[in-house]
Amino acid sequence: GATPPPAPDMGTAVLLKSAEGRFVSCELGAEGAAKNMLVADRSAAGDWERFTLFTKADGRIMLKAANGMYLCADDHRGDTLVADRKDPGDWESFTLEPQEGGAVALKTHEGRYVAADLDPGAKHHGRLVGDRPQAGEWERFTIVPDTTRKP
Repeated sequence: GATPPPAPDMGTAVLLKSAEGRFVSCELGAEGAAKNMLVADRSAAGDWERFTLFTKADGRIMLKAANGMYLCADDHRGDTLVADRKDPGDWESFTLEPQEGGAVALKTHEGRYVAADLDPGAKHHGRLVGDRPQAGEWERFTIVPDTTRKP
């Protein structure tokens, strides 16, 4: 008999935490350029802070936000991370690199790292951007299983 094809990756329900310990959220209620932007500024996890993580055959991951759209390091928006892509491709794929203490760094399709911009003077404190040449403290995230829901 033929071997059945592997089951598709159904995803894993997760929460993301920044180096500050804040949850990453998709700004679903914002308007304009801030709409669907990813920001690490929540002290508690609600619906907008929940993601589904998918692993591709090549080992990279994709993250789907609460709005049903995939995260993207958008080259046309200054590498700001947004959740506004219906179909995942290279721009929506990230490489996980283990860091100290169980954290990970997310590397974009262009080989740059995602950071939670923790500059207190930033317009959007905690905004996620994929423009860093190396992984430092602001580029560390913790992936936490979301045991309250299934993908």
